[in-house]
Amino acid sequence: MQVASRISAKQVSRAVVCRAQSKQSPAAQKAAAVVAGLPALIAASPAFALVDDRLNGDGVGLPFGINDGILGWVLVGVLSLVWALWYNAQKDLGDFEDPDAGLKIDDRD
Repeated sequence: MQVASRISAKQVSRAVVCRAQSKQSPAAQKAAAVVAGLPALIAASPAFALVDDRLNGDGVGLPFGINDGILGWVLVGVLSLVWALWYNAQKDLGDFEDPDAGLKIDDRD
């Protein structure tokens, strides 16, 4: 009779543990974070530009881009003029209360 030899196997662990280890000092980690943020800061540098009275104020949070008081009055004046012209022109159109007062397809009555 032949005896089968047993091969002893090492027990397989069912739990897997993954750990990240950092070999950098905290100062080096902070420096790496600063260096990683520099490209974004450099790309955004036009947004930090000084806006003075000579510039038009685009993108600085001014309402309607108005950086001078007279521009607001011009805007209000033009809108008022257009509204007044429209109001004056629509007075002749009628009140549209009579459904038979519209455009007629034929003149047979």
